[in-house]
Amino acid sequence: MSGWPTFDRADDERSARALAGGDPAALLQVMDRYAARLYDYCHALLRDRDAAAGALHDALVGAHARISRLEEPHLFRAWLYALVRTECLRRLGDPARPVERHEAPEVEDGFLDEDELARRLEARRLVRGALSVLRGRERESLDLLLRHGLDAAEIGGVLDLDEPAAAELTGAARARLDDALAAAHLLRAAPDACPHLARVAGDGAARPLPAPALRDLVRHVESCPACAPRVDRSPSAARLLGLLPVAMMPHDLRGRVMTTATDPAMAAEYAAVADRAGPFDEWGWPVSGDHAAGAAGTAGTAGGGARRDGTGRARRGLVPALAAGAAVVAVVLVAYAMMPDPSDESPLGDRPGPAGTAAVAPADPSRSPTGTPTTSEPASPSDTPTPSATPSTASASPGRSATPRRTPTRSSRPSAPATSGGGNQAPGRLQVGGGCTIAGGGGCPIAVSAVGGPVTWSASTSSPLSVSGGGTLRSGESGSAYVSLQDCQGSGSTPVTFSPGGASATVSWTCEDGDDPDGDGGTNG
Repeated sequence: MSGWPTFDRADDERSARALAGGDPAALLQVMDRYAARLYDYCHALLRDRDAAAGALHDALVGAHARISRLEEPHLFRAWLYALVRTECLRRLGDPARPVERHEAPEVEDGFLDEDELARRLEARRLVRGALSVLRGRERESLDLLLRHGLDAAEIGGVLDLDEPAAAELTGAARARLDDALAAAHLLRAAPDACPHLARVAGDGAARPLPAPALRDLVRHVESCPACAPRVDRSPSAARLLGLLPVAMMPHDLRGRVMTTATDPAMAAEYAAVADRAGPFDEWGWPVSGDHAAGAAGTAGTAGGGARRDGTGRARRGLVPALAAGAAVVAVVLVAYAMMPDPSDESPLGDRPGPAGTAAVAPADPSRSPTGTPTTSEPASPSDTPTPSATPSTASASPGRSATPRRTPTRSSRPSAPATSGGGNQAPGRLQVGGGCTIAGGGGCPIAVSAVGGPVTWSASTSSPLSVSGGGTLRSGESGSAYVSLQDCQGSGSTPVTFSPGGASATVSWTCEDGDDPDGDGGTNG
């Protein structure tokens, strides 16, 4: 992607060992090798150039400070992506994050003439439309696989899945994307293949179809005797994803990272950033559930599953029932990042805006043009939290390493974090923010905070809404519950009730005929 350097596991391990060994040039080499692609990933999650730069700055400084924790240096690249993801989730969960976003400019290809640029923009519209049929985590996994070049084991490390689950996720996602690309291509190339295609084409085939219409088209093409033989599966998902915009990293970011990491005058900030990078599990991987927006309070993991290597070794820190909320935050955002509004016919609408362009940021990731997937589809197995079990110290080492060593297997839920006020600190009360509005499908967040002491909280609601979030908040700490609309039809409102205390916040929604439940999400009320 965009001139990103290529490397293998041996390169990863050399970089990790040089950084851990205190090589003065190691951090610069790490930035030269990984920073551009990591910034693009940050920007995909946050859609703001400054927020992405801040997240990458903190992730790289955290890597410099905590590299000695990493037990698997050959997975250094995936570890960096996991650190970046944790930092982005922490920012997404910050109730004070700015409402406006300023997207980074695109890394330009100066060798394209007007015709080539027009073809590229058309290809982008095609792939964005096809991506809309995928669930959020499927989109993120393909982004990591096809644009960033991670393999299944590495994707599992980033998304908190075991390697077989990550391979199954990416395989299923790629098959669904190929089907959608083939159907969309057939609609454009042979709209007269059958009466159904002719009707769809007459309704506006020049624009990317909404996700529900494209899903229907995929099902039709598979079963239609006239269409099925004409399907052309030559469009390459990897090549088309490679045409999506790459966010340009700020030129001063490397210098800022080096200053924080090496300038004695920045020692206090360095220590603070290093502290925020944790907690880490037994293998040195970040446990991000306590930073995730609307996820599991201070416990759990961001991905809703378990990071495991090739032999099924699980990462510690699972809270299955709660971690799914964090997964919602991350996966929906990647959907937004990869697919700006496909209905925008302007060529500039297909690119990140120029530096200084302001746009209203979604209050949470689902408020994107792609939004959350409809719940009428069966849940992806990889989106289902993996139950936790008892730790064991007798398991073999990962299949990615030939040397047996003493490593834990799947572990049980960790105890709640100790509070700063001592072991017997009196419980506080849960303060619940105002309700929110979902416009056209998707979801919205409701802010919560602990006042006067730690609070273990949960939230509940009724159909057609669902809510994720809960866990333990330390005194003064904030989080959020994420509310999703399962079926966007008509208008209405439903309360979301919080425990303890019984406080409630009302979530309303407004849907119009033709609204895409995968579309733009909600607003805070």
